[in-house]
Amino acid sequence: MNQNVAIFGATGAQGAPVVREALAKGMTVRAVARDISKIAAMHPEAQAFSASLADEDAIAKALDGVDAAFVHLPMPQSPEDPATWMKALFGAAHRVSLPLLVYTTGATSGSRYPSSMMVDGATGGMQAVLASDIPSIVLQPTIYLENLVPDLLVPRLQSEGILDYPPLSADMKVTWTSHQDQAKVAVAALSRPDLAGNSYEIGTPEALTGDELAVHLSRWVGKAVEFAPLSPANFGQRAGDALGNPGVAFALTDLYGALAKMGNDDMAIDTNVVEATFGVKLTSVADHIKNWAKSNQFA
Repeated sequence: MNQNVAIFGATGAQGAPVVREALAKGMTVRAVARDISKIAAMHPEAQAFSASLADEDAIAKALDGVDAAFVHLPMPQSPEDPATWMKALFGAAHRVSLPLLVYTTGATSGSRYPSSMMVDGATGGMQAVLASDIPSIVLQPTIYLENLVPDLLVPRLQSEGILDYPPLSADMKVTWTSHQDQAKVAVAALSRPDLAGNSYEIGTPEALTGDELAVHLSRWVGKAVEFAPLSPANFGQRAGDALGNPGVAFALTDLYGALAKMGNDDMAIDTNVVEATFGVKLTSVADHIKNWAKSNQFA
């Protein structure tokens, strides 16, 4: 049976890979974002729907008649945004009796992690979705591998071969999450209403230390890479200054200060669970980076 799905944030870094994966699996896709012309240009095979996450009527129109939907929340511009978006999403989903919602927290979440503003916000979003009476599957990513791409976060990586992110101990093993692997799991989840009510930590196979990650990145950068992490406070300040947003500086300092308190193996997750549950094969960090180098992706 052909499955009809709605994918929100369809032109963004997280949603666009889900659209491509769903189309590749033969699904009929409603690609949802604010700019309908951008949707049409990026995903000509999808049905383009324009909607703001604050517009319950537009969300309901995009959801009406679909078998499942994928949603993640963008970076909020004000503290009130997440609650506003959730209210509109839940209201629309109830109006059309959405059969299944696949929701990604978009950030570290759950009891594995120490309390911080960002962890607590992502965890609260997950709990709200699971308590909403909408059949839902929640995906919990770790740190996104694509954070290594913008010069904004790692300004010395390409020019000097210095990897100073993440701002964590050199001995800490980190399970990363790729947007591409998240898309694989999300599209598989769109066909699994039997798993509604559950949450799943997702990531790439094999947790890596900073030094191990640096070796893999050298293949993409084209020079030897050294891991020399900043402190959480220095990293937060740099990111906040680059974005012109003191709130970001505080939030990232708070987040990575909390993560830095974890044990060396506490950020390593078992990806075998997700692979077995959803019948997907996840890609290692090494292979993701090899693919960047082969395709000149993000160059």
